[in-house]
Formats: sequence, C-alpha cells, structure tokens
Amino acid sequence: MTDINKSRTKDITQGKSVRIILIVAIIVILNLIAIHLFTRLDLTRDKRYSISDYSKNLVKNLDDKLTIKAFFTSNIPYPYNTLARDVRDKLEEFKAFANHYFQFEIVSSGDEEKFVQDARSFGIPEVQVNAIEKDEMVIKRVVMGLVFLYEDRTEVIPVVQSTENLEYEISSKINKLIHKELPIIGFLQGHNELSFEKELTGIQRQLQENYQLKPINLQEDEYALNNLSVLIIPGPKEVIPDGEKYLIDQFIMQGKHVIFLIDNIDADPNTSKAEFYKNDMNDWFKNYGFNVERNLVFDSRASTIQVRQQVGMGYHISFMKYPFLINVSNFNKDNMIVKDLNAITLIFASSVDASFTEKDSIEVIPLAKSSNRAGIQKGRLNIAIQPPIPQSQYNKKDIPLASLFLGKFKSWFRNKELPNTIDTSLYLEEGLDSRILVVGDADFVKDDYLNKNNALFFANSIDWMAQETGLISIRSKNIIARELKEVSGATKNTIKWISVLLPSVLVTLIGFIAWRIKKVRYARIGRYF
Repeated sequence: MTDINKSRTKDITQGKSVRIILIVAIIVILNLIAIHLFTRLDLTRDKRYSISDYSKNLVKNLDDKLTIKAFFTSNIPYPYNTLARDVRDKLEEFKAFANHYFQFEIVSSGDEEKFVQDARSFGIPEVQVNAIEKDEMVIKRVVMGLVFLYEDRTEVIPVVQSTENLEYEISSKINKLIHKELPIIGFLQGHNELSFEKELTGIQRQLQENYQLKPINLQEDEYALNNLSVLIIPGPKEVIPDGEKYLIDQFIMQGKHVIFLIDNIDADPNTSKAEFYKNDMNDWFKNYGFNVERNLVFDSRASTIQVRQQVGMGYHISFMKYPFLINVSNFNKDNMIVKDLNAITLIFASSVDASFTEKDSIEVIPLAKSSNRAGIQKGRLNIAIQPPIPQSQYNKKDIPLASLFLGKFKSWFRNKELPNTIDTSLYLEEGLDSRILVVGDADFVKDDYLNKNNALFFANSIDWMAQETGLISIRSKNIIARELKEVSGATKNTIKWISVLLPSVLVTLIGFIAWRIKKVRYARIGRYF
C-alpha cells in the first residue's frame, strides 16, 4: 500500500510539473510570436494606440511605391531603447491596412560606418544621448530617424525622440509626399497684424507639414487671394480699407473660408494701461452675421502671472490669478475642432455677438464660451492686478468668445458703390457656401503666448476650414490630459479607506480560498488511502 501511495503521489507531482512546464512554454512561445507579429487591443476612449481612418485611407489608396526606411542604432541606451521596436509596431500597423505599394525596412546597423553614412545621406544625423554604463554617465552617439521615399521625392523625420505623436508625423509626411499641391493658407498683412515672419513662427512649424503658408498683402497684389484655400486675418490694429474689404468679401462669395482673429484691446499689464485700438470694423462684420464687441472679458477661471511686491526694503515674488488671461474650457463638444480640448488661453479677449445672423441662410456654431463666473468691462478699462475685481462683478456666464458661421453670405457691397481702384468686373452679390471662424482674440497664436493647446486649437481650426478634417483626429491623440473629476470630501475618504483596506482583504480572502481548496484536496486523497 505504501508503494502505491508513493507512486500516486509521484504521478500527481509529475502531472503538476508537466502542466507548469507547458504553461511556461506556451507563454514563452506567445511572447516570441508577439515580438514579430503585429496585434493590438486598444481600449482607450480616443483609440490613441490605433491608427485613425485617415491614416488607413492614406496608405490604402497609394498609387505608387512608398518606402519607409527606419535607421536605428542597435543597443540604444535607456530611455530610448524601446523606440526601434515601437516604431516597427507602428509601421506594421500601417502595413496591415495598406495596399501592396506600402513597404518599410528596418535598416541594419551592422556595418556602423556605412550605416551612419547612409543615414546622413538622407538627412538623418547622429545625435548625442546620455547613458549609464558600469555606474558611470557616458555620452553615446546614435541614429534614430525615418526617411520616406515616394516617386522622386523624399521626406525625413531626422530624430524620433518619442512615439507619443508618431502616427501624426508619419501620416503628415505621407500626405505631403502624395499630394504634390498642398492647400495654401494666407496670412493677411499690412494693417499692423501679427507679423508672419516674427510673431507666428510657432504656428508655422505646426502647420508647415500639411499646408503651404504665405503672407498676403493686398495693397501690393490685388490677386493674392486667388489660389488660397483659407485666409487668416490675424489681429489687424487698423481699419482695413474698402478696396481690400472688397477683395476679402468676394473671396467669401466664391465659397472660400476666412478666419477672423480680432484684437480690440491694446493692453500693458506692467503699466496697467489699456485702451481700444482704432480698428472698429463691426459695420463690415455685421454683414456676415457677427460683431466683435468693443469690450474686455474677464473670468474667474484664469491663468496666473508673476507679481513683484515691495516688502520693507526688498521685494517679494508671488503668483496671482489674472482674470484677463482666460483659461477657456467651456467648449462645444459636438464640434470636432474643440471636442478633445481641455483648455485654451485667451489674452485680453472680447466677446463675439452672433445676433446679426440671417437665420434662414447662416448657421451659427458656438465653439468656446467663458465660465459661469465671468464679467465684461466697457468704456474705460481697468486691467490693474491690485486691487482685485470685486466678486460681485463676476455676474455673467457663457460669454461667447469664438464662433463658426456657415452658409451662403451676401456681399457687403450689394447696396454700396463698388471701389473704383480695383477690378470689380466679376462682382458677386450673393455667395456660395462658405465658412467663417471668429475669435475675439489674436494673441493666443502669437509666439509669446502660444502653448500646446492653443496651437492645437488653431491647427484644428485650419484643418476644419480647409476640410482636411482627418488630421484633427490624429493630432488630438496623446496630447490631451484627462482631468480627474472633482469629488466631495466624503467620497475622497471612502476611496482612501477602500485603497487602504481592500488589498489586505483580498490577500486574506485569496489565502482562505487557497487553504480551503488545499484542505478539500487532501481530504479527497485521504479517502483513497
């Protein structure tokens, strides 16, 4: 009997060992397969780890061979050591949805000198990264770039530093290669607008992959609008003359799209001086259904600024909320321009009045509004940091700050004499379907104030106006931080105690279940012996 018991015990032990070995072997094999086979289950709300339909269609509809070469030095140190594999995974995902024209290659770095020369010939440089070897900090030179080859054209991502926005970068390069003529976006100049060359360089970097960008001066060339898809009017400080208004008006009548960024306030926080620019063009704007009010909006939801206060013989630096730097987070979540935004910052903004719209022909879509604790200054302006604005003056809510106007607009000149200084032979009194976007601020795109969300809002606006809406869904991924919902103190305490006690309870419960299973198993074995 003892020998039989030993034999059965041995068989049970061997059976367990075989099962464990099989499980480990299956896990190892699956991991080896996963390294070389693309597959992904994306449970995020915005599908940030899956390529968008726009990207899929780009590579699905290729009509000529597109080759992507990935140059990555082997054994890149932490934290860049996973980049090559992440890039391969992303390219595999593109390939899974592409037609046979899409190809990619991970270039071997075996012959290091030739590898570096080949990369450099495509415009991919060696870069220095810090690494720790044998407990010492050393500097290594590595290559981490992509080159895109299509027909006789080449595009390059010289350095891939992260994969956070890699899909957007890849799709932008492919889009630029396969579309020989990118849409042209014009920035009006000549009326003391934000300078295209000096104050809008950040926006240019954001947009240059997908658009041709150019300054437009209608005083010098009345035909400068002819090939534009979208015209930007970035904060004119002076009134635009009637001749140029006519050209812009007819641009709208032709079904083209305009973005009005209107700065009304000349403000200097350092001196607390503020006054209105002499740029009132609301008689013109009202024709298209809107009015940028001659006012100044302030809001309890605001950014902080640095304040220097004298204390005794010295100074004390502190940070205070400045209600004229508005953190706008009240967005129209039904519109794709702003649906994924958390906040943008507007600087000395004015409200947008849409009450002049002809309801039968023009659709109004509010994009951004103030919070429910805001206010408005008119006439004499006071932008001083101290004393603070009394709480009683925060008595307005949902003040419109940015709006879209869609439809068939009527010419501002339909009951007026046409300018005689320019060619008016092709005058249109009523227009085709067009789009106008109005923001009661222009400084939010200025280099001094441009941040990630401001750039995203403006780039999305350009995409939407140029009807390149597929880019919006890609660009918004991995940029927007998901804020935690505000909860009560009681809920916080409940969550805290659950977090403290639940692990102990679970461990105890699992131990009890394991003990019961073991006890039942031994009791079952005891019945046989």
